[in-house]
Amino acid sequence: MQSKPKSNLKLNLKTIGIGLGVFVAALVLAMISFIAFFPKELAAREAERRIEEATERDLTLSGPIELSFWPALGFSVENASLSNPEGFPSDQPFIAAQRIVFAVKVMPLLRGAVEVKELIFEGAEVRLMTEADGAANWTFPTEDTAEDEFTLDDLRLDDVRFTDGMISFQGAGGDAPLLLEDVDAGLALQSLDAPAELDAAFDYRGERLNVESTVRMPRAVLEQGQTPLSATVSSALINASFDGAFNAATGALAGRIDARGDSLRRLLAWFGSPMAEGGGFGRFNLAAQMAREGETTALTGAAINLDAIEAQGNLNIVNQENGRLRIAGGLTAPNVDLNTYMPAPAQGANAAGVEVGSTWSQAPLDLSGLRALDADLDLTIGALRFQRMSFANVALDMRIANGALDARLTRISLYEGAGAARLIADGAGATPRIAIELNAEDVQAETLLGDAIGFDKIVGRGRLTASLIGTGGSQAAIMRSLRGSASFAFNDGQWKGVNLAQLARSVQAAASGQAAGASGATDFAELAANFTIADGVAATDNLRLLNPFVRLEGRGLVNIGAQTIDMRLAPRAVRSIEGQGGAAEVAGLGIPFRITGPWSNVSFRPAIEDVVQAQLRSVLSQQDSASPLARLGEALFGREAAAPAAETPVSETPAPAAEGEAPAQAPPPERPRNPLEDIFRRAVEGQREQPKEEAPAPTP
Repeated sequence: MQSKPKSNLKLNLKTIGIGLGVFVAALVLAMISFIAFFPKELAAREAERRIEEATERDLTLSGPIELSFWPALGFSVENASLSNPEGFPSDQPFIAAQRIVFAVKVMPLLRGAVEVKELIFEGAEVRLMTEADGAANWTFPTEDTAEDEFTLDDLRLDDVRFTDGMISFQGAGGDAPLLLEDVDAGLALQSLDAPAELDAAFDYRGERLNVESTVRMPRAVLEQGQTPLSATVSSALINASFDGAFNAATGALAGRIDARGDSLRRLLAWFGSPMAEGGGFGRFNLAAQMAREGETTALTGAAINLDAIEAQGNLNIVNQENGRLRIAGGLTAPNVDLNTYMPAPAQGANAAGVEVGSTWSQAPLDLSGLRALDADLDLTIGALRFQRMSFANVALDMRIANGALDARLTRISLYEGAGAARLIADGAGATPRIAIELNAEDVQAETLLGDAIGFDKIVGRGRLTASLIGTGGSQAAIMRSLRGSASFAFNDGQWKGVNLAQLARSVQAAASGQAAGASGATDFAELAANFTIADGVAATDNLRLLNPFVRLEGRGLVNIGAQTIDMRLAPRAVRSIEGQGGAAEVAGLGIPFRITGPWSNVSFRPAIEDVVQAQLRSVLSQQDSASPLARLGEALFGREAAAPAAETPVSETPAPAAEGEAPAQAPPPERPRNPLEDIFRRAVEGQREQPKEEAPAPTP
């Protein structure tokens, strides 16, 4: 019962073996017949004739014709080229290849027919060119454009491949050609009316890119029409996708684009707009509707992520003749932290306010990245952070031209107040320059001054203005070079750390036998001052404080570059409460005080020597000018009684005064009338400041 199936199994295996043997023998016979009888010369000349008829160009097969078994079965020709069409350089071929392999179909070959299914170009150079009138050398005749019987429509190629090739594109402007090197590509083209699939890998400017693309209507590309196009690009610098339409006549693209990468800084350098090393401009992502024509790319409905910034809006990007990108448009972002793109403060990124115990950063400040692009942007920002300062509800007009940035804050909310500001960063020259203008109203003094300069002793609301310019290669150098002006006026607040009213009445209390205790704050109705700033030193001679029990006048220096202070305060106790708006000049007995030392450890001490000198001058002023005491007074203090030990600060950066020593006398420094307008005008016009300049006329 079981022997019969075994016999059938043996019979089947024998039959299969015989069949395989016959097939292998037939295949070997076909190969031998192909080698022995294949008319390679005739096939090559026939292929040459058909391609010339289809393209209306000259095909030159100058090398020997050989049978090919790799990379495909067929025949190959060395040193082959296809000429340019009429109107283009005749001494440069459209395509030249070290070797062309014509792959043939096997089954037609067995019945004696030769059908080319694949073209393989090895070491080919393809030179794409356009003329000013829009003509392109990659346009070929089709059934609609040619009267000949044989056209490209008659060619049936399953695949066209390039290996180790090169593709160049030369525009009509005569600029350097776009060059793709080490090209490995495959094009599946069943017909001109069926989608063509392109898979390519090539080197461009030293980076390897992989491209996959589908051209829905290949005929439109040849006839300079429009076709749907989808493509993806992947590389180490950028990964992008496009789905839209391509116009072969103009090169225009329109559709949806998505692009992302790890470093915008590296991508801009790859495009030919390098930026110096620095912070920010890292990970990016872009999604938008794109319309590109010529050198202009319009992005609408764009969603942009750069570092921690998320923005939406519309942009126009132009490749300018000077090599820089130009970006114009409007964006809205909920949060922007400018510290990402600036040198870190001396104390690091997470400190609360400026750590005044640390010096300003000596890290190099490089603004040369501004030279990589030009911009004209309208930005609306929910929250803006600059160093330790925070702003809200920001409307910013930003312009970048010739390496200089001009940012105008036309609307801004800061520290419970409001105002306007302007920042200029000039990176066009070898040494960076920074200019700031600020006009803030009804702001909270404690948080604003704490974040801005690390001084948190003043509580109150009021006005703050500043117009400053700094030059230097680091944050520290800029702080040491600051010049300009500043002012503040705060109302209904408190000066923390000392009770000036109690100290001012101490002499009166001692004279009347009353005790005067000390507390840790001075309430005020008004605290105001104007500063002139030069070489990083802010000087004032009109500091004033109004308190129901004390009036205070002060003058001295705030050394911003060295982070020190040397001020003389002259309080005067009063006998009645006059409230805010009381007379600033009130007679009374008080002890002047000196505020000295670094910002991190400010010391307050009575200036007893000022009291003695003031009393002595008072006595001397009552003496007859001929008396010996009067002559002694003239020798010691001069003929006129001067203000006691209160000097106008010098413009040069001083060291903190020693105990009991007053600042040196010097006139206040002068400054340009409008330094912001001047610096930006010079930057845009390409003018640079001289290392040493004459002092300008004083501001009225």
